[in-house]
Amino acid sequence: MDISLKTGLLKVERSQVLERLVDYSSRINKKRGFFFVSKVLGKHIPSKPSVMEGIYKELASLIPKSNKVTLFVGFAEAATALGQGVFEALDTKNSFYMHSTRFKTSHEVLLSFQEEHSHAPSHIFYAPKEEALQKMLKQVRRIVLIDDEVTTGNTANNLIDAFKKILPQVSDYALVSILDWTTEKYSNFDIYSLYKGHFKFDKNNHDFQSIIKSEAKDIFSLEAIIPYNFARYGTKKLDINEKIKKYINIETLKSKKILVLGTAEFMYPPYLLARYLETSGIETYFQATTRSPINIDGIISSKMAFKDNYFENIDNFLYNVIDREYDKVIICYETTAVPQNFDLKEQLESKFNTQEIFFDI
Repeated sequence: MDISLKTGLLKVERSQVLERLVDYSSRINKKRGFFFVSKVLGKHIPSKPSVMEGIYKELASLIPKSNKVTLFVGFAEAATALGQGVFEALDTKNSFYMHSTRFKTSHEVLLSFQEEHSHAPSHIFYAPKEEALQKMLKQVRRIVLIDDEVTTGNTANNLIDAFKKILPQVSDYALVSILDWTTEKYSNFDIYSLYKGHFKFDKNNHDFQSIIKSEAKDIFSLEAIIPYNFARYGTKKLDINEKIKKYINIETLKSKKILVLGTAEFMYPPYLLARYLETSGIETYFQATTRSPINIDGIISSKMAFKDNYFENIDNFLYNVIDREYDKVIICYETTAVPQNFDLKEQLESKFNTQEIFFDI
């Protein structure tokens, strides 16, 4: 199947499985001009929480059962909710979850690495904050990486090499992904995916002159801006049902069409809010802001641009929202405040009834 994009011609095998999982667009990225837009991730296009939950369970079912103490790892920014959703779909008594982050705090760094093809390549893993998780980390014998897409496998392989240096007792590594495009077998880890296939991209002479700021110029600690630990420092099962009831008057949302928005890496708690609304009988969709620079192309029909809500003055985007219809949009933050130049709410208010929720623990 040939998909004509602004940046070139993408060729994939025609597949009902792939059609269920993705659509297509193009990146503003010379290193990788194509983009597989997930229909089930809740990031670049709206997803139903029930569909997302189904994907979590499908991926969890692929992971071999083990009695080994296990660390589950998600990747910022797109797979933070995916990682925790897969983790929580499993028996989590003998395991815990953490995700990488782009954000600097004063907490102890476990390791950091570079994702070479990415528009924002830096990843940081922080050491667990809780004493119980610190002890469990020393007992970990298996690590399961969770991502939405694996293209070459190089990122996972590099990360595993880094983990081996700091956790030499770990003997078992696995990578779980929605899409697997790898062409070689890695000795470091096994891959489990919902779709395994091949693609070819013939790039054209598209002009990539747009300047996107995806990494902070001035690195400073965000401790006061993101003081809560939703998974950045390791976590077990996250239960925020009582908090949700404090944030939302569900009676005012009956018979309404709602979009719940996560912000950047902060996806799983807003997803739980969206799932709560949907299971309460409200038509609810979930999505999140992103620093991914994508063209209006293919499935991407609209684009909003604004500075981030983490006080780093980074370009952020929201796709396929402003041209949709919702009765209410709920923006969710892990930040304690938003900077003056963050105008997402103002932009959304030009069309939608908009509410902001600042999550805490």
